[in-house]
Amino acid sequence: MYFTRTIKLITRFYGNIFLANFLVTLSCIYLLGLAGKNAQSLVFVFFWYKIISMMFIFYTAIYYKKNELYYYQNLGVTKLRLVLTTSGFDFLVWLIFVLLQLITGISAAVFNYILWGVLLIHVYAYYKK
Repeated sequence: MYFTRTIKLITRFYGNIFLANFLVTLSCIYLLGLAGKNAQSLVFVFFWYKIISMMFIFYTAIYYKKNELYYYQNLGVTKLRLVLTTSGFDFLVWLIFVLLQLITGISAAVFNYILWGVLLIHVYAYYKK
């Protein structure tokens, strides 16, 4: 019971910042696809781009949602847990997409259409609430 409630709370927090994080991931994958044969040498640059942008997004989310964080803390989920869990999940998603792009070598346009489709589904589901 406690575990499922914690997962729901973390998911609720992550839902607010998913779009920003996903757009960063989308831009990394698109630029990797454009790089072609030089893509492997640029992974390190995109790694730091993702880390720095995640830190900025989480700082902004914590700053603007500081009153909402009391809600999570009252239910037993600390800021540290929220940030570590969501950033770990987001980085795992980024890593899977980067590896998929590097292994399959899908062109940037095709991979970009797939990711934009996922993004549009998320936006539709978000505004349907």
